[in-house]
Amino acid sequence: MRNLLDLAVKAALAGAEVISARVNDMGTVRVKSTQVDVVTDVDIAAGVAVAKTILRQLPDAGFVIEEEEVHALATAPRGTLTDAEVWVIDPLDGTTSFLHGFPCYSVSVAVLRNGVPIAGAVHNVPAQETIAAAAGLGATKNGAPIQCNDTAQLTQALLMSGFPYDRGATLDRQLATLAAFMRTPIHGMRRDGSAAVDCTHVACGRADGFWEYSLRPWDTAAGVVILRESGARVTDTNGEPWSTNATGIVAANPALHAQMLDVIRTIGA
Repeated sequence: MRNLLDLAVKAALAGAEVISARVNDMGTVRVKSTQVDVVTDVDIAAGVAVAKTILRQLPDAGFVIEEEEVHALATAPRGTLTDAEVWVIDPLDGTTSFLHGFPCYSVSVAVLRNGVPIAGAVHNVPAQETIAAAAGLGATKNGAPIQCNDTAQLTQALLMSGFPYDRGATLDRQLATLAAFMRTPIHGMRRDGSAAVDCTHVACGRADGFWEYSLRPWDTAAGVVILRESGARVTDTNGEPWSTNATGIVAANPALHAQMLDVIRTIGA
């Protein structure tokens, strides 16, 4: 397990090095699913660096990577989320922030066994922080142990969330949920544009809870193992244990997690 954790960290740092070197040279910017879902040449280059770092140590590794072009460019075999072992990578989580120069974007690298995240690393590039964890080994920030906090009441909680690319029904649900939390009232609300970083904020105890709809496994897989190892509870937005089929996430210490779910359930599907 330690070897996988070390490799996840090494790969995340390789991607971060590419991103840092190209802050002022992002190349072509394209749209994907919608006009607000963008990808840059840096996303691709970072993904290649991550995949090649893993392949040098594990030449038979399989991958699920957000940016499809990376598979061919890095000669990285495609895997599936249900494989016995697969690496799940978001080479640049927070591309919109990167594009605008907002200092919050990350590299997220996780390894899953039979759909369960067992090791992962999230490198917050502008902050130069590596948050990492592996099953049974605890969670760390730049090598020092971390844990989620024990805030027990929503009225004392600082929460994190994000907004979906789908600006229709999913956005309506998110805005309704946000309003419900704000009227609880919670202590405060923050949004920084990287779901992977949001997970680490909860794991570090900087924020008390995180929820978001319309996410993909590469957004959260590394964050899930980090959260679990920090002592947080992690489920989907229905309260079921997080899985690679989940399209949403709720994470907090166990006492606060239950209260967050109570609020979310008042909104409905």
